[in-house]
Amino acid sequence: MERYEVLERLQPGALGTMLVVGLKTEESVGEKYVMKQVECVEEKQANKALKEAVGLLKLHHSSICAYKELFVTWDNKISSLFLCLVMQHSGQGDLSSLIKEKRQKSEKITDKVILKFLGQMVDALFYIHKQNIIHRNLKPSNILVTNEASFMLCDFSTEALMTDEMKWKIRVEENSKSWMAPETLSFSFSEKSDIWSLGCILLDMMTCFLLNTQEITSLLQDIRQDTSRLEGVLTLMQNGDNSSPPLFTILFMMLHIQPSMRPTAKDLTDVPFIRECLTVAGSSLIKPKNSLPLNVIDVLLEGGIGSVLEFMQAYWDREEAQIKAVEHLASFLGDKNALPSLLTLTELITSAMKTHIGSLKLQIDGCRLLLEILSQALEQDLDVETRLGDNVISSLLETVREHSENEEFLSLVCTLLMMISACEVAAENLRKAGAIPDLLMIIRNFRHNEQICLSCCGVLWSLVVSGNLENNVDQALLKSAVCAISAVLEEHLQNGTVAETACSALWALSLQGCLTENEYESTTALLLGALRMNLERPVLVKNACQALASLLRLSEISAFRFVTDSKGSGIKLIKDAYHFHCDDPEVVENICTLINEMAQYDDIVLDMVSQKMKKLLSEIKSRFPSSMEIMILVDATLLKLQK
Repeated sequence: MERYEVLERLQPGALGTMLVVGLKTEESVGEKYVMKQVECVEEKQANKALKEAVGLLKLHHSSICAYKELFVTWDNKISSLFLCLVMQHSGQGDLSSLIKEKRQKSEKITDKVILKFLGQMVDALFYIHKQNIIHRNLKPSNILVTNEASFMLCDFSTEALMTDEMKWKIRVEENSKSWMAPETLSFSFSEKSDIWSLGCILLDMMTCFLLNTQEITSLLQDIRQDTSRLEGVLTLMQNGDNSSPPLFTILFMMLHIQPSMRPTAKDLTDVPFIRECLTVAGSSLIKPKNSLPLNVIDVLLEGGIGSVLEFMQAYWDREEAQIKAVEHLASFLGDKNALPSLLTLTELITSAMKTHIGSLKLQIDGCRLLLEILSQALEQDLDVETRLGDNVISSLLETVREHSENEEFLSLVCTLLMMISACEVAAENLRKAGAIPDLLMIIRNFRHNEQICLSCCGVLWSLVVSGNLENNVDQALLKSAVCAISAVLEEHLQNGTVAETACSALWALSLQGCLTENEYESTTALLLGALRMNLERPVLVKNACQALASLLRLSEISAFRFVTDSKGSGIKLIKDAYHFHCDDPEVVENICTLINEMAQYDDIVLDMVSQKMKKLLSEIKSRFPSSMEIMILVDATLLKLQK
């Protein structure tokens, strides 16, 4: 410490004091450095932090502030031990000041600046994470702004310092915690924590013209519990300004509450929009594309499935080669003997789609091919389940996020996801991979599209009935799903196929306790409407009856709406449903389940008696004497009616 003189004291942080210093030697006159001094409670902590920080001296990257030296020193004046980290001085301001200036003027930070920022930061995080270094303290004040809107990471931290509870208590009182990932509040840091922080900084920059300081701070804190808060803000941004939709997709990718659902910096470098940002930033991660050798396509077309496999692996990085290979594989679909071999290529096809995620043609052709392969495999009772692993699921979801505005593609891929979700293991993998928010966004954006709504409701049903939903994040997401699916049902009330799937999804959600008290009455009315419009559809009647039974079990509000609906009493509707399907034991059993729930309310019992429900129940008993389930339900209901 004796070799440095303090030139200026900067704004202190919760973790330490920031100083501008210069070397006292004559040959170094005029050279400035920034020194961070962190007080340590004991020598053991200081030495541990010093050991962790040594790797920072090896960092050499154009978007990372270089470290000159690290040392531990004792301050005799206050009898304290300090870890000192000396880094280069840029002579410029930081990103926090730029954001503050723009926010005060309600000005937008230009897309060009944001693209360059994002490219440089992803490049820098990719670099440090590859060396197993985590920043841990990523926020606007720790990003320097240099000449021509270039950015540099600075002020890294160590695990020993970031898990100091005394300093943490100070830190959590500050707004600086707003950029920190949810898991870091429990002292859990990883590469994914840096990705969350980068997403928060990106959101901070994008909302300068829209939100004031208090509003953005509140939003950054709220999204740690509920990322759906993002949707309203992004909608305002899109309406009020021609912001780039790909940025919104990137934000949702980075700001998943569960770290496992967030991409790594390496994952981000495969996203076409991020690759554009890396190009703007002049990143060395972007390499020029190689053209396909002449006549190689002819060689591909002459061979069988084995040669296609070799071809795809040999020209993995060539978009044109993968498109041609997928087209050629489609020509084998008519051959039943080729189907087992095609099924083994499922992961290879989805990997090609992920590698060339920007190619819409490859995504569409790949989805069509997978749909045909899986459909034919299921018809022939081939083992599909083992081909639907984590890699297939994650690859498909990445393509969904990249092409979230292309209706033709989404129609195909959502149908594919519905088929995949019929497998319980695959459904669980979809849920763990974070498919729920993607499905909800698709439904909201394409509610008019019958196929998309049908598929998304089908996938959601599978995720709800097959998944472990003890996770609070999934519960919160599925509560928001009620509104989205209700909107689908209302939009497609007369389309029996879509209404059928929407009713099943609402039934599953009601069983999981995802409906709020405010939704009981409107959902009951909606289900009654679906029944009236589609009485001839046995599956819809079963689903609607089960959903209504679940609602009546939960709430007297639902029961009241059931008998006083403006379009007619639910009791008469159920009698009509029975007469329509009186020969179908499965439908009748579900109707009996609903009738039994109706009888728990005295007011409804009076209506049931007046509408001769006893006679109907007696008829059901005589029709299905061998069905134990129906007999138990009917007897229990008759007992209630007699009382």
